[in-house]
Amino acid sequence: LILMPLLGFASVVFFRNYVWHDFIPDDINGSFYLVVLIVFLTPTANNVMVMVELGGSGSMKEGLARCIAWQYAAAPIIL
Repeated sequence: LILMPLLGFASVVFFRNYVWHDFIPDDINGSFYLVVLIVFLTPTANNVMVMVELGGSGSMKEGLARCIAWQYAAAPIIL
């Protein structure tokens, strides 16, 4: 949970300064980098479930699985 965000942040800074600086328009600059950083900084649902299975009780697993299922079900409607 520490190494991947650091690697992601460093790679976004590198690409912003040396690769993408001419290709990303200024009007979407902030939104683009926000999305790229969110992808690196948030764990996936599978990683969260693995962390809960390793450290949580049975009721925590079921509750989190139910919450993720509701998020997946609501995403097409909300988005």
